[in-house]
Amino acid sequence: MLGVTDKILEWCARALIGIGSVAVVLMMVHVMAEVLVRYFLTASIPGTEEIVSGYYMVAVVFLPLGYVQYERGHVIIELFTLKLSSRSKAWLDACVLAVCAAALSVFTYAGYVKALRMTARNEIWIGLIDVAIWPSRWMLPAGLLVMTLIMVVQSIQEFHSAITGKGHHEPRHAEDVESV
Repeated sequence: MLGVTDKILEWCARALIGIGSVAVVLMMVHVMAEVLVRYFLTASIPGTEEIVSGYYMVAVVFLPLGYVQYERGHVIIELFTLKLSSRSKAWLDACVLAVCAAALSVFTYAGYVKALRMTARNEIWIGLIDVAIWPSRWMLPAGLLVMTLIMVVQSIQEFHSAITGKGHHEPRHAEDVESV
């Protein structure tokens, strides 16, 4: 059961980080075009600031969160846990993941409610041009939902590891990142 769920969540996380990656490229092209237009034509591209801050940056920050969690790439301080046994680390990781998933579910729900409200209001940012910003409100709950579900699955896996003594996932270290 968890194998299928894990694969579905991996696919979702990869899809969202793919969209986030496209957003980085689009943001770079958009800002570069803005700079060139300002330099050569002493004009600006209407809506650049609103689109960059309201869409691209939101996508870059929130959509990759699930993938980072899937890869267990978030910062972990191991100063006090280095000497613990693998089983103790699994118990600790399972509990931390469960608490984080519970907290994130609150944020996910709040983001969902806000996105619903802003969609109903057809939220716009008024600048040089009006930019419909409500669609970007859905990026926060999407990214957080995938991250939360991945944490739930990882928590279950860690509880299983703690009980059986097998399969604990050690966090990645800086020297491991070079091989990625």
